[in-house]
Amino acid sequence: MRKNFTLLFLMGIFGLFSTNLFAQQDASIDPANIRYWIGEGQNEVVFIVNWAEPDTALAWGYRFSEETVTVKDMMAAIAETDNRFGFEGESFVTDVTFNDGILDLSLAGMWWMYNVNGEMAMNYFDAEYIHNGDYVKFGDESVGVLIDPENYVYVWPKEVAAVYPLAYEAKIDFSEILYWVGEGQNEVVFAVNWNEPNKCLAWGYRFANEAVTVKEIMDAIATADSRFAFDASYGFVSDITYHDGTLDLGLVGMYFMYNVNGGYADAYDVQTVVNGDFIKWGDESCGTEIAPWTYVWTQTVEPVSNPTGISETETNTLGIFPNPAVSETFVTLENAGLNEVSVYDIQGRLVSRETVEAQAGEQVRLSTETLNAGVYFVRVNSANATQTAKLVVK
Repeated sequence: MRKNFTLLFLMGIFGLFSTNLFAQQDASIDPANIRYWIGEGQNEVVFIVNWAEPDTALAWGYRFSEETVTVKDMMAAIAETDNRFGFEGESFVTDVTFNDGILDLSLAGMWWMYNVNGEMAMNYFDAEYIHNGDYVKFGDESVGVLIDPENYVYVWPKEVAAVYPLAYEAKIDFSEILYWVGEGQNEVVFAVNWNEPNKCLAWGYRFANEAVTVKEIMDAIATADSRFAFDASYGFVSDITYHDGTLDLGLVGMYFMYNVNGGYADAYDVQTVVNGDFIKWGDESCGTEIAPWTYVWTQTVEPVSNPTGISETETNTLGIFPNPAVSETFVTLENAGLNEVSVYDIQGRLVSRETVEAQAGEQVRLSTETLNAGVYFVRVNSANATQTAKLVVK
């Protein structure tokens, strides 16, 4: 009985010792798990800061080509690259901050307390040299564990999280869109970012309903623009392609990665968007992960050209009357000779085309009886000029 009691007592003491020992371990992070590397070179150092209120530990990676650098050199490089991070101080660090719009963290005071490889640094941060493989950690005393009172050595057991890169989703102004699909007072922009080459193209979509799904937008664009296509199965988009005779672009695989207004999006067949939204699909290989499974693409967004070269904002240089039209309208031809008169719908698809020989100022009748109500474009090509005007059919 006494043996069993002694054994249990020793096990309890060992358990308390083990728990306390575990609690006193300085938490670190494997360099392979660092998301944001700053600098260039073959040497790597991990930099960690542990704040209180809330207890938060964040880590960056720093690369350099010199044999050694100071802690201050590293912190200055991180602050210059990542505007969320900052610090104050010359020899003593008097504050270390991080503000990303959600977290607002600060170490206030004389923060000479920092470790290199889990041990108290022996020099001011502008004179402490670090080498390949080292890790440096600053910490708030209030959330640290004092493991060596005599030498004032602290460790911070809080699990370390990798800082994600700072990146902003590249967008395009609605006024720059050249090719609009659909009709209505509401507008969204739809963009796709491909790799090899890294190319981002954008369409505009108009609709009358209060909201539409991403799938409805993609279906409408694919119907209107033969250059664009996508495949989908089991609710996932498995390929998005664009072929215009020059570009041959494709996203191959289960591409559920896309953003709405730069943030997380639901499955494309249930995700709804409203007026003013911005949708972007992208290839993971050319995106920047800014949060778990959240990517942004910084490639400049280019507007897709209208297949006909006709823009709604194009100045009307052609006389058409009546406009709006019900059953017919008349086009005034300004140039004598052969004139090619073409009608396109708002999707850029050719509706009709005829070639007439006329005198300057002569009027040509266009029948609109078979046209659905909506917006059309009339284009006249002659030997001397090309003229375009918008036609509304009631």
